[in-house]
Amino acid sequence: MSCAVGPTRTPRSRRGCSAGLRCCCRTVSGGARSDLAARGDATFDDERERATWEQVTAGVEQIKDTLVGASQAAIKNGGEVPAEVAADVAALVEGLYHAMEAAIGDAAPGTEQFKEQVGIRIKTELLPYVLLTKNCARTYTKPRGYAGDYLTIEWMYAAQPGGVPPLGPLLDACMFELPASLAVRNRRALLAEEIIRVVDAREGETARITSLACGPAREVFDVFETLPDPAGLKATLIDFDLQALAHVSERRDRLGLQRSITLTPENLIHLALGRKTISLPEQDLVYSIGLIDYFPDELVVKLMSLVHSLLRPGGKVILGNFHPSNGCKAFMDHVLEWRLIHRSEADMDRLYRASAFGRDCTNIRFEDQGINLFAECVKA
Repeated sequence: MSCAVGPTRTPRSRRGCSAGLRCCCRTVSGGARSDLAARGDATFDDERERATWEQVTAGVEQIKDTLVGASQAAIKNGGEVPAEVAADVAALVEGLYHAMEAAIGDAAPGTEQFKEQVGIRIKTELLPYVLLTKNCARTYTKPRGYAGDYLTIEWMYAAQPGGVPPLGPLLDACMFELPASLAVRNRRALLAEEIIRVVDAREGETARITSLACGPAREVFDVFETLPDPAGLKATLIDFDLQALAHVSERRDRLGLQRSITLTPENLIHLALGRKTISLPEQDLVYSIGLIDYFPDELVVKLMSLVHSLLRPGGKVILGNFHPSNGCKAFMDHVLEWRLIHRSEADMDRLYRASAFGRDCTNIRFEDQGINLFAECVKA
C-alpha cells in the first residue's frame, strides 16, 4: 500500500527575503567587498563562488554591526533592547537562514568543500554571540553528547529566552521563532493526538505504548492530563540518558503516575543490533519523535524490525524525521552544528519495505510547519 497523506495539507510556504533583508542576499558589486570577505582566506573555483561568499559574509557583518548597536541601545534603555531594534535583529537572523539555504544548502550549486568553507566562516563569526544564549548555546555545546537532548527539547517547548543579557535573550528569542524550532514545538501536540487516538481505539481496554528515546516525554504527560482514568494507558519510556529518565521520573512521581509509566534505561542501538534484548507486553503503539534522523538507513531498518517484534497485530509504529523541505538546514548544520539526516516520504517507504514490516507507510503526517514528517506503519 502506498503512503496516504493524512490529514492532507500543504506545508506553509517560506517567505523570500523582503526589502529589509537584502543585506543578507545582495550581490556585492565591483571591488566593494565586506571586511569579512576581504580578510577571508577562502579559495574559489569560479566567480559565482566568490559572489556567493561576498553575499553571505556581507549579511553576517551587518548582523554583527546591528548586535553591537542593540547592545548600545540597551545601555541607554535601562538594560532592555528597544522593541524596534529587537525586530531588526529578528529580521536579519531570518534573512541569514534564508540566505544560507540559498547559498550553501543541499540544493545550492557549488562543491561541498566550498559550502563547508562558508559555513565554518559564518559559525566562527557568530559563535561568540551564540554562546551568549541559553538554549542555542546548549544545542551547540551538546553537554549530553548530542544536540537535541532532553533539556534542550524541554527548553524549546517552554520557549523562554535566556542567556547573558542583553544579547543572549534577544538571540534566543530569534532562534525560538525559526521554523525548525516551531516544528519541534508542534510535534508534541501531534504525538499526543496520536496517543489519544490509540487509547480511544481500545474502547476501555488498557492501551500500551512505548516511546523510544523519550526525552522529556511531555506528550505523554499531556495525554494523562486528559484521561479520566490513568489506568487506561500504560506507557513505557525508553532512553539511554539517565538524566533524561531522572527528569521524567520527577514529574511522573509528582503526578502519582508510577503505576502508569515505566522508565526503562536502554541503549536503542544495542537493542536494534541484537546486542541486548527487551521484553515487553505486546504494544499498541511504538513511536519516536526525534531519534532516527540521527541514524543511518541500515540502523533505522534494524530499529524498525525491532519495533515490529514489539507490536501486537494491528499495532502501529510512528517515526518522526526532519523532511528535506526544512529551510533552516544549512543554519542548523553550520551555525548550531545540529546535523540531522533529512528524509522524504519516499525514503520512509523504502526503509519500511526493507524492514520486517515489508510494506510502505500506511500514513504520513506533517506538523504545521511542514518540516517534521511522521511516518506510520501498521503491523499486519
